[in-house]
Amino acid sequence: RESSALQAISEMDYDDSDGRQVKREAPISSKHTGLQNTTDNINQIIGSNSPEACWMYLTKLEKRGNPQTDTNLLLKLKDCYSRVFSRLPLRMYSNSESYAKMLVRYAELKGIDDPDDARDNFIVARSNCKGFAFVHIAHAQFEVARGQVKKGTSILQKALQVNAKPTELIETAMQKLKSGNYQFLPAEDRESLPGRFHLNVVNYAVCLAALSNESIVIKGKRFLVLKMIGRGGSSKVYQVLDQRNQLFAVKYVNLEEADAQTVESYKNEREHLNRLQQYSDQIIKLYDYEITNSYIYMLMECGNLDLSTWLRNRKTVNPLERKLYWKNMLEAVQTIHKHGIVHSDLKPANFVIVNASLKLIDFGIANRIQPDVTSIMKDSQVGTLNYMPPEAIKDTSSQPGKASSKISTKGDVWSLGCIMYCMTYGKTPFQTITNQITKLHAIIDPTHEIEFPDIAEKDLLDVLKRCLVRNPRDRISIAELLEHSYLKLQSQQQSPVPAPPDNNDLKRILNELAALQSPNSIARAANVSITMWNFP
Repeated sequence: RESSALQAISEMDYDDSDGRQVKREAPISSKHTGLQNTTDNINQIIGSNSPEACWMYLTKLEKRGNPQTDTNLLLKLKDCYSRVFSRLPLRMYSNSESYAKMLVRYAELKGIDDPDDARDNFIVARSNCKGFAFVHIAHAQFEVARGQVKKGTSILQKALQVNAKPTELIETAMQKLKSGNYQFLPAEDRESLPGRFHLNVVNYAVCLAALSNESIVIKGKRFLVLKMIGRGGSSKVYQVLDQRNQLFAVKYVNLEEADAQTVESYKNEREHLNRLQQYSDQIIKLYDYEITNSYIYMLMECGNLDLSTWLRNRKTVNPLERKLYWKNMLEAVQTIHKHGIVHSDLKPANFVIVNASLKLIDFGIANRIQPDVTSIMKDSQVGTLNYMPPEAIKDTSSQPGKASSKISTKGDVWSLGCIMYCMTYGKTPFQTITNQITKLHAIIDPTHEIEFPDIAEKDLLDVLKRCLVRNPRDRISIAELLEHSYLKLQSQQQSPVPAPPDNNDLKRILNELAALQSPNSIARAANVSITMWNFP
């Protein structure tokens, strides 16, 4: 078996990513596609039951390119690591240095497109391979590279407490961190770290140095600009770093380029954020702002990614995550409704994931509802068509030049229903209609039936059907949705799960998961643990 594994590793000099032969030390059948050849090789190597051989193979595979820019290579690597962990269970190989290196590198690869998932994998690695210093250092660098300096420091301190070896590496990393130097290891020790994440940290520090002349000053406080993370109309959103290495988002609005209505909408957004954040954790935090006749700066909480991007990166949505995100959205919208605000443009891009929780970030076209009325009249059609309620589409039969639409809080319910429909079926209710005029008519046409393919979660199906009712008077309310059986834990239809083995290692993992203090992070990490432990 070891001989076969070494032969497979030797074959790594054959570039099968596009069928182009570079160098070959062992015969490979030309009928194999690149993916199939890689799959066959990794399965053959896993059969040797040697973490060292697996690590050697995966290291050579990664040298073919850069997984941060090559999506196919990234997917191939993650698939190979998953195969290794499913066949070589963690409980049998936690004392293997090569296995620990694979756990760390897998977490780093996860971090390329899903930082939350990566964090969960790092926790599992540290829980079970705590004797290796590089495991703790890699996790600490991962956190520091995302602006979480305090968390990185805590990880290194815990590494000393558990007596991870070599202790000198941990102490060196802590000294570097305290001095503001994010190059944790001396040059001669950098290559001892598995994977390439330490290079990312170097790039991070270089990035800060390169951008030291590009900064934003808000009320006398200077923030280094790392990158632009969004733009639209007269506004741009930047990811910035303050002097304490904490990440924030800054929204910059050029008022000189905006018309009077747009200027008013941005001022509304600032006012709403400043007023509502104290009432709900599901509203993005506004820490400070500066407004002049020429510009607006808003210093805000920095999220991981918006819900729209998150959905695009997934073929399916975990039912528990969907349920929790739905509750987050309802709580956010309930808050603005209680304070007399109807949003009228809810869509996935309006929500951002912050520490595994969804938060509402955008109030650009929100309008106040006066205390003595239940709805408002908008003088123009606004919003995003795939999420727009029927009542928001302006009445073409109204007087010329007087087109208006009546919007109430029930309009936001329709939009939320469209978001949930997308999270359930992978598309919005009218997304397949490409002609915009035809789509407009379909939205308002009561004879055009919305399709609701059958799903296992009957409570969820009921939620979708009651949200997507064309007559707003008959549509379910936010308060009713929060009390709906779909959000009751006992309503989940779950298959019985066999009891896990009773051992101290598993208890240790569960304690680590509890420290996450986030239900969906716990769910993801639990799935990682179960996969790696290879429960029957």
